[in-house]
Amino acid sequence: MARGLTSAVKTELATGVIESVLLIDIAFSSRVYLTNASFNITSSVSGSSQTYLSNGHFRGITGVQETNAPTKNSLSLSLSGVDQSYISIALTENIINKNVFIYQGYLDSNLALIADPFLLFYGTIDEFKIADNTSTATLVLIISSHWGNFSKKSGRTTTDNSQQRFFSGDKGMEFSALTVRDIKWGRVWPVHIYIMQKNLILKVSTNLQ
Repeated sequence: MARGLTSAVKTELATGVIESVLLIDIAFSSRVYLTNASFNITSSVSGSSQTYLSNGHFRGITGVQETNAPTKNSLSLSLSGVDQSYISIALTENIINKNVFIYQGYLDSNLALIADPFLLFYGTIDEFKIADNTSTATLVLIISSHWGNFSKKSGRTTTDNSQQRFFSGDKGMEFSALTVRDIKWGRVWPVHIYIMQKNLILKVSTNLQ
């Protein structure tokens, strides 16, 4: 993902003395703004000025990765469950598919936030887990990128029968059983398949004229 780093951030990165911070924006019914910095940070990176709280409730993230292919990426975001506030939200609200924005920023030598933080990861809550024992409790949010919806089963299928159920008489899926076999999703077509497809298109075009 292109970062579009500001010149100030690039200058700071060039110094080699880097102190980074994470800014977390979770779209619960009452939006939550957290940071892993040792003090509260105010930033307008989300579109309006918000204070990201350094209250110790944000414990970290794991599994951050990027690919250049349209695949589902996920990470885990851990929140403290000691005071029960976030666990209560998870159990009483429908938090699945709520947006989560994770920004990364840098601090200068005076511990001021350099404009502007960049979007490190954006996704939606796919699931959550609650872990507790006699000494601590943790709420873990599994955040999936927007490509995660591509593997979602919504009750519709790419078949003519399914299409007729919702749009009687529509011909859009009439030959889906044949064409779906040739969806490559980024793969290189073998030469013989390409030639077959090309000949089929030419034949159909000739019949239509």
